[in-house]
Amino acid sequence: MKVFGSAQGTDPRTQQWNLEDFREYFKKERGNLGNSKKFQEVIRAFDRFAGLQGQAINEETAVKMVKANENLKKACEAYAESRRGARTGSGKERLAVVDCLSMFREDMNLDQARDMRVVRELEGKTWEQAGKFQVAEVVLGDGGGQMVGDAMSQRLQVEHGGKKGFFTEQMEMVSLNAQLDKLVGSVDRTQNPALKEGLEAIRDHLGEKLKDFMNQAEIPDEGYEIAECISMMEESSRKEKMKNLMSADTTARKMAVETVRKYQSSLKASGPKVTYEEKEKLMDEAVEATAYEYRSYPQYGGQLRECKEALMEVPPMEEVRNRSARMYRLIKMELLLAKETIGAGSKEGKEQREALERASEDRDFMETWQKGIDIAHASEVGSGTGMIELDVGNELSSRNIASSRIAEFLGIGNMVAHSEKMIVRSGDKVTTGCFMEFAEGMDITAKGERSRRILDQVDASVRTPGYYKDMTSLEVFDFLCAQNDRHERNMFYKFEEKDGKKVITGLQGIDNDLAFGYKEELASRTQGFLEDMTFISSSLADRVNALNEDTLRYAIGDLIPENHIQAMVRRVEDFKDHMNKNMVRIDDGKWDLQEYKDKSPDQLDARGKAYLKGLQNLEKREKYVVRHKNEVIDRAFKGYHEKREAGPKVAISFDEIQKQERDAARKNPGAVLGKKSEAAAARAAQIRAQRRKELAEKGKEASEKQVQAPERKSQGMGIKK
Repeated sequence: MKVFGSAQGTDPRTQQWNLEDFREYFKKERGNLGNSKKFQEVIRAFDRFAGLQGQAINEETAVKMVKANENLKKACEAYAESRRGARTGSGKERLAVVDCLSMFREDMNLDQARDMRVVRELEGKTWEQAGKFQVAEVVLGDGGGQMVGDAMSQRLQVEHGGKKGFFTEQMEMVSLNAQLDKLVGSVDRTQNPALKEGLEAIRDHLGEKLKDFMNQAEIPDEGYEIAECISMMEESSRKEKMKNLMSADTTARKMAVETVRKYQSSLKASGPKVTYEEKEKLMDEAVEATAYEYRSYPQYGGQLRECKEALMEVPPMEEVRNRSARMYRLIKMELLLAKETIGAGSKEGKEQREALERASEDRDFMETWQKGIDIAHASEVGSGTGMIELDVGNELSSRNIASSRIAEFLGIGNMVAHSEKMIVRSGDKVTTGCFMEFAEGMDITAKGERSRRILDQVDASVRTPGYYKDMTSLEVFDFLCAQNDRHERNMFYKFEEKDGKKVITGLQGIDNDLAFGYKEELASRTQGFLEDMTFISSSLADRVNALNEDTLRYAIGDLIPENHIQAMVRRVEDFKDHMNKNMVRIDDGKWDLQEYKDKSPDQLDARGKAYLKGLQNLEKREKYVVRHKNEVIDRAFKGYHEKREAGPKVAISFDEIQKQERDAARKNPGAVLGKKSEAAAARAAQIRAQRRKELAEKGKEASEKQVQAPERKSQGMGIKK
């Protein structure tokens, strides 16, 4: 092959290189003593990489190949970094060849060979015969795909390789402060200077108020209508008192909201002909009732009394359950309240307030902020749960994939819903993330009467061999991966019929994205300490003993940060020490755990004593300590059955349930879960506009302007695309 050091050569980057071309080139260069040390290291790394190509694909060679691929990557990067200023023809030639080698190596997608399921499917071939590895890819049609879930749990339902599952977009964990800086920074000062300056003026105030709910799992839905009412008021002492009440703290806000709800409930019960004097009396009663309930905060009781006339004007308060809608309302409320902190006396202040008012009515602007704060909220909650740092590039979907790979390497791939990297193409948009296959079994929060009827029949107290094996294996897996978010809703349950009831025969974990923290210990609320684990499958124990730093790097080195890998290495060593000293291995066929049922304690050897102690520990119950997942499962199903007993009874047959499901599918075949319909959104906007109109006392022209505000489309808020 001619290269551009020679008279008739061409730039190597313009040619298609294959493995044999590189072999030929490096064979000639191997004896060149003038080559730099870094280029010699490239040759040695390539020799190791190429030397594995003819070997059969199996677990052992997969670990070696991935390591050789990583070493070749590092050698190429080091050489390229050192030779970017090459001027001689031979130097440029070597640099060009190394660039081609880097592209060739990346094009092979060998990170896919970190998944043992992929490796097993290719056994019988050599690495050279396998050629390029393919990343899962889905191309969406004009209609896109069906979205399920809500807010941060929203996923795209897709199918790949004959398997259905969910696609989750990549998401880096980011703190509230960093996200606010990003959102404010996304507004272009040249396009909308007043909005930019207004956001900068209220940025710290927003951060302080939004921080109050950041570590709460639920999004509060309190005070939006009150904030909207304040925004509509003319400047006056009455408005100032309302602002002070709503800006004091979260307790003051709760008191204001509860007072309005009490008042509006009483007003509704009083009928349509209630007089103004009667309304005042109802508000007085609501204020005094709330002030008494919060008598530990007498200062806010006094503020409530000063604001009671204004609180009577608050429009009917909605109860919103949809999480996305709650976040939307929360952000809009905080924007409206923060806007009031900007003085209206100057021209600049007035322009900033008007710009913020327009922004709060702009759907594109608000949805950008909703999504951004949603990410910050999920990150802040997840950081504490999973011990994962914020603002340092930690990405969540990769942890699902890493968990799946560890499970496959340990030979328990069935224990978690399989996950892998995926690319989704929709028109010109390319999105990367994680594809998680549908879980096997049933979720305890499953919707629909058919599913509930099945769950009604479950007797979770029955311990089957499959239950014992999967439960103990999942505990081992969760400990090794530092899975701190394994609760009853992050497990799927497999059932079979026994004595007229359904019993649990297997478990599968889902949503494994809050794993691999920077600490070596596990802080899960769904299982106890290391010393509580006694039983382990013999095959799983052998696989755990085979884990070491090299095998962990092989499985998850491209996905998990270095400090998290090091924490897992220490955790694995701690577990192996405990396992080999204290745990009891169980062979397949003996998971009924009845091996010593007829033995008295004085007849038992060390294994037998540990065995019986482990059985006692499995069923031990304490008030504040959860030792095993079976206790979590027992509580979950007990709570489910109690809720069903207390709830309304549904007298309907399975045949009727099927008919209802078919009818629903025919009526709405393209339903998108977790999204409001356009009609519902339009109706909501109409209602809000009507409320503004009723509150406004600015004349016909101003009222009409308010009526149109919710319907305005994006008017160019200066958001950088």
